[in-house]
Amino acid sequence: MTLEGKRVLIDATGASIGGGYTYLVNVMPRLCAMAPGAQFTLMLRNPRLIEVLTPIAERETNFDLEALPETGVAGRMLHTFFAMPKIAARLGADVFFSVGEVAPWKVPCASIASFRNANVFTREVAPPDLRDRIRFVVLNAIARLAAKRCDRIMFVSHDSARWIGESIGLAEARRAVIHHGIDVDDWSSAEPMGDHPRPYVLSVSSIYHYKNFVRLIEAWAQVARRCGVDDMPDLVIIGDDYDRPYREEMERARDEAGELRERIHILGGMPYEEVKSWYRGTRLFVFPSYLETFGHPLLEAMAAGVPLVASGIDSFREVAGDAALYAAYDDVDGLANAIEQALEPDTAADLIDRGRARLAAFSWDASVRSLLALFEDVASKR
Repeated sequence: MTLEGKRVLIDATGASIGGGYTYLVNVMPRLCAMAPGAQFTLMLRNPRLIEVLTPIAERETNFDLEALPETGVAGRMLHTFFAMPKIAARLGADVFFSVGEVAPWKVPCASIASFRNANVFTREVAPPDLRDRIRFVVLNAIARLAAKRCDRIMFVSHDSARWIGESIGLAEARRAVIHHGIDVDDWSSAEPMGDHPRPYVLSVSSIYHYKNFVRLIEAWAQVARRCGVDDMPDLVIIGDDYDRPYREEMERARDEAGELRERIHILGGMPYEEVKSWYRGTRLFVFPSYLETFGHPLLEAMAAGVPLVASGIDSFREVAGDAALYAAYDDVDGLANAIEQALEPDTAADLIDRGRARLAAFSWDASVRSLLALFEDVASKR
């Protein structure tokens, strides 16, 4: 039996909403179910994640959840580097798994870190805020230390394994690629959003400058003026606000849309279950980001049965394949043309069919089986 008698310590103290939230709420129940003979200890700080995962920990006998108080970056680093090795020793952990780019310098068991945050590994799209730029330089140094010390580094796409691995000099043999998955039934059975008064085009992601929402607003406005305001669906953007200067840029782009301003809705963050209804009710999903290691909203849109437009970055093509129309992330005209084309009924129907076929390559069950195999592999070699 997989991991029979083994104990796995999972450090998710840096996880919040967004990709980390999606990952944990889907992976943890399946880890417990697929490896009933193993014991999982998950360490969290985010209150929303604690609230969602506590009932699962109460239900599953092989899942312990340790909730820690929220703290800043420095507090998290001190805990990881100095407290986590002692916790691993106290628990008798066989595997330490960091859901992030930070791992202790020395831990008394096999160790794996998940490298998902593309910001940490590139300066090509450096944030405008000096404090954020300094933070990412520091995090890059910490990630390089983790890459040196961990038995394996897990990536969520072959694209990110290639370019991040090359940027930090990580040997291919120490790279592991495990795609995220999607629960198709969960997304396809959600009730469509009925509160919005008009049809709409949707984009969902936490607000950062590299999410490229300003160009999306400009492209949407271009299509609306070209096709006629009355025939154009509204634009709805959902995501927690993590980049205030960029949010202000989005608001300025909205104001510059003139008479179209009231048709552009920047709604902020909302509960995960509610987001599903927004997906199910949309005419089209657009993901214009230019820096991603995976792009889970692409899977969510395909599972919800809606057509896709995305920027043409390699990670998006790895996920969506032929189930999306692509445009260069810096080409507003190209993005507008793709949106207009995807709104045509025949094109939309074709993209939806391609999306359903594409989803066969992605499931949370397959993702968790691969993760358990990785745990077993590093534990056995230690």
